Amino acid sequence: MKTRNNYSPLISVVIPIYNGEKTILNTLSSVINQTHKYLEIIIVDDGSNYPVELFLQNNIHDSRIKVYRIEHSNANVARNYGIEKSNGEYISMLDADDYWLENHLTDCLNLLIESNADGLYGSILISKEQSIKIEKAQILYAREPKKGESIIDYLLSKGCGAQTSTLFTTRLSMKDIQWDTSLIDHQDYDFVTRFYKKYMMIAKREPTVLYSLASGREPHYETCIQYVEQNKQDINPAVYTEYHKKIYVNALRRHASEKIIAYFRKEATRYKEYLSYRQYLVIKNPETFYQALWEKVIYLIYILRLNFKIV
Repeated sequence: MKTRNNYSPLISVVIPIYNGEKTILNTLSSVINQTHKYLEIIIVDDGSNYPVELFLQNNIHDSRIKVYRIEHSNANVARNYGIEKSNGEYISMLDADDYWLENHLTDCLNLLIESNADGLYGSILISKEQSIKIEKAQILYAREPKKGESIIDYLLSKGCGAQTSTLFTTRLSMKDIQWDTSLIDHQDYDFVTRFYKKYMMIAKREPTVLYSLASGREPHYETCIQYVEQNKQDINPAVYTEYHKKIYVNALRRHASEKIIAYFRKEATRYKEYLSYRQYLVIKNPETFYQALWEKVIYLIYILRLNFKIV
């Protein structure tokens, strides 16, 4: 299917995979059934424990599929490898457990051409199951940053604000930015942050990507910290506080290491003016009456000093 401008360029779809045999067939089916047919489908096997190429050959037949195998590292290494192998005028990213509605690529292409942008991120349909039951999915709408709002503030406050499988860019811009191979989590935030500084990027409101929350992978808190530390100077203190409160609670629930919990406790209370005393005390979690009293003194002195500076 051609775009509204009667233009049908080659689109490279890059899919990293690591032991994704339970989901990859549904994922690939959603690519094969796209209304835009001029595709190359680049699958990069990140050292899976089984022969991905043979598995696909036995289960799906499409001459547009190319499979490459690399030594196991991480998804970003696989993404960059696939990007380097791509030939399309545009590149679209897709994870091996996500799913596209059939008009996804056509809509992305039309939007990019009409806006003259270099890339886009988009809204998602969120499923709590490992399924493609769209009617049960919740919608998380993407938007562009408001006036005076940085892209980092948007991403940290929105949550899944620029999920990987929604990303669609020109080949030249994608090959220029690439993915930070040191990151496990927040790699999509990092990519969009760096892309946004150099190229024009827009938000696609109509959701055409189904994202599953059922993978069960533990968060990689260290790389969340790495991303935030690299961009700390561009984060609004109110956003910084809310983000760290949220991650602190998440780390507690998942029984993260005491080192991780201590870090998020410290950062969640860095800007005390955005916390009520009760919120501050809950996060600090003093064990004795005297510790609680000491924390109250610290909180009040901070607020008084802040007010004095304001005056």
